[in-house]
Amino acid sequence: MPCPWYQYNLCTSPKLPTPTDAVVAVDRCNSEDMYVNCMYYEEPVKSTTKRMSTRRERAKLYLPIHAIPPQLDNSCPECEISTTENGIKIAYCKVLDRYITRYEAYICNRYWKECPYRYFRP
Repeated sequence: MPCPWYQYNLCTSPKLPTPTDAVVAVDRCNSEDMYVNCMYYEEPVKSTTKRMSTRRERAKLYLPIHAIPPQLDNSCPECEISTTENGIKIAYCKVLDRYITRYEAYICNRYWKECPYRYFRP
């Protein structure tokens, strides 16, 4: 298995500020085990909670489609309803790992028991 940080002929190590080909040695990067001796090698983090939290923090909201009516309370256990600093309610789907639109929130509220995505929950 080649180095997990070697992608598209670039070193994408988190130890580097930006991906670069300046430190790439193809024979080392493509080897089965030599890359672990590289000074830029770092063990990949396999934490899904970290990925989910950072993605949620970076998620962009477009309130004309993400704002849900105040009376809508979603029954789905995988949906979190929260309120923005402006007092607008929004819905976040833990399975899809993203904010859902008003239309999706209505569907989730009515048909959450038939939702095919809940079976993919890790």
